[in-house]
Amino acid sequence: MKKGMLFGLVLAGMVVFAFQRIGAASAVAMEIHHGHLVTSQGQSSKEIAKQHALEWARLRYGAKNVRLIAASDKTGYCAIAVAGRHGGGVLIGVSLANRSQAEADALAINHCRQAGGADPKVIRRWHG
Repeated sequence: MKKGMLFGLVLAGMVVFAFQRIGAASAVAMEIHHGHLVTSQGQSSKEIAKQHALEWARLRYGAKNVRLIAASDKTGYCAIAVAGRHGGGVLIGVSLANRSQAEADALAINHCRQAGGADPKVIRRWHG
């Protein structure tokens, strides 16, 4: 009885681990006229995540003019930051598949600063 229970627990743990690894890909798309962002997370591949993000942006905003701005096939913490641009507009920084949320936030903010953004703030976080 104890061997059967232990085997069941090990098997359940392996199934949970397998399902966590299946959905590891993330992507971020943007509708470029108004800056609307769409994320796709937990997809089975980077290509599917990219396709889903672009299709969802087109469907949601009725826009043909959307761009993929980031994608990863690795799992980890993710963040999107926005910053004001000198002279008007905004800059977007994206960080995907990091070891911690703090690292994802810092990298997204740093991307904005490196591009000349002022007062960057994280607007979206997820683990995928």
